Amino acid sequence: MEVRKSLVVNATPLETRIALLENGQLCELFVERTMNKSQVGDVYKGRVAKLLPGMQSAFVNIGGAKDGFLYLDDPVSQRLAADLAPEDEGEAGEEGAVEDLPPAPAPLPPLKEGEETLVQVVKDPIGSKGPRLSRHLSFPGRFLVFMPGIEHIGISRKITDPEERDRLRELIRSHALPGEGFIVRTAAIGERDEDLVGDVTFLRQMWEEIQAKAAPLQAPRLVWQDLRLLQKVLRDIFREEVASFWVDDAAVHREVVGFVEKLHPEWANRVKRFASDLPIFDAFGIEAEIEAARQPKVFLKHGGSIVLNQTEALVSVDVNTGKFVGKKDLEETVFLANLEAVPEIVRQLRLRNLGGIVVIDFIDMVDPAHRDTVLARLQEELKRDRNHARAGGISEFGLVEMTRKRTGPSLERQLTQPCPACSGTGRLVSPETALLRAYRELVRQGDRLRGADVRLTLHPELAASLHSEAREGLLQLARLLGARVQWIERADAPRQAVVLDLDLSEQDSASA
Repeated sequence: MEVRKSLVVNATPLETRIALLENGQLCELFVERTMNKSQVGDVYKGRVAKLLPGMQSAFVNIGGAKDGFLYLDDPVSQRLAADLAPEDEGEAGEEGAVEDLPPAPAPLPPLKEGEETLVQVVKDPIGSKGPRLSRHLSFPGRFLVFMPGIEHIGISRKITDPEERDRLRELIRSHALPGEGFIVRTAAIGERDEDLVGDVTFLRQMWEEIQAKAAPLQAPRLVWQDLRLLQKVLRDIFREEVASFWVDDAAVHREVVGFVEKLHPEWANRVKRFASDLPIFDAFGIEAEIEAARQPKVFLKHGGSIVLNQTEALVSVDVNTGKFVGKKDLEETVFLANLEAVPEIVRQLRLRNLGGIVVIDFIDMVDPAHRDTVLARLQEELKRDRNHARAGGISEFGLVEMTRKRTGPSLERQLTQPCPACSGTGRLVSPETALLRAYRELVRQGDRLRGADVRLTLHPELAASLHSEAREGLLQLARLLGARVQWIERADAPRQAVVLDLDLSEQDSASA
């Protein structure tokens, strides 16, 4: 079945959210908040704070609240896997193995405590852990990933045509200098030689500029910042199969159009400005799907359901027949319920960004042919997933074990925080999420706020945990909409919500 893809952007000064829709259904959500931007890909000049010889690792100060963790013997194959966009990572196989394993790079010099070194963030801080770092730097371009210090030319395994693979490999090899490595990304298929060579030149010059900038700096300092969310989506996801790119903010729309006209002018008419009083995520039904994705239970069209639970060790998925009673016999009913659950399971894993080990508990099927069909459907649906995912067979207990590459925190972890009352066994809405909900409600009210009194009431603990930048952004929006704003902190207010109280009485009397 043909898949129609669309991208929908909701941009505000406090947050950018980008939804990927397939046939009108939300399948992936990308979130970047002004007060909590990802550091992945950023390059720092850090200072070694502490060596851990027994673990062949070190803690490196890069200027954040927590020191970053650095493996001194960082496996190159794992870095290659980390450097690829999800849709390109076929170059990296099981456990970070690489199809054409590069020769080992020249050993990096040993580090001493207090020494300065260039490092790149490969994983954001999670919980009590600081960011994960690497000394093997890499820089993704439109068509290539550049790896200084590793002499290797790799081709994404999703480029399957032998002649195209040979063409790309020989072209890049002929333009690579000693000590340079490249991985050719899926986006390079069919591209002109001069565009690919241009990417080589651009990435090489960028690396030279980074080295020149880093030399005089004193650690800890940020040296180079990777593209932000919108630019990454334009580079990695806005492809031929994306039929439309909706944007609700005028400035962001101009930025997207400018980017597309420069690279793919024939696609510029796909970028559309959304102009409506209704918020864009409400209009496309995305807001409701995000809220539903925070619930463990998902109902299927014909009465069945799936239940997803994320734990520290794994993600469990349970399939239930629910109200689905079928028309023939029990075996047929179970088979159809399992079959219907498969695409929704894969969609929910993508939407919730659940990774690591996943165990799916299908309803027991007796017929081996039914098991094979369900497994084949699962394998087929996983091909839509940009993240590397691999499923094993169905066990005699109806269980399927699979793995899905982690690419950051899950949607639940992004939008919530551990509950202090139960030491993290439950999740509560995070302060940022509570404030952004209030922000979006102000946007929904729109012109109704002109001349109105708006009271923003919240618990003192919630107020204390908010970034001043986020608070000012909310107040500024209310003032821009013409409202008179009061910020009220009360001990009896909810701890996980900003309560919005609109007094339109003066506004109504003025209009009368």
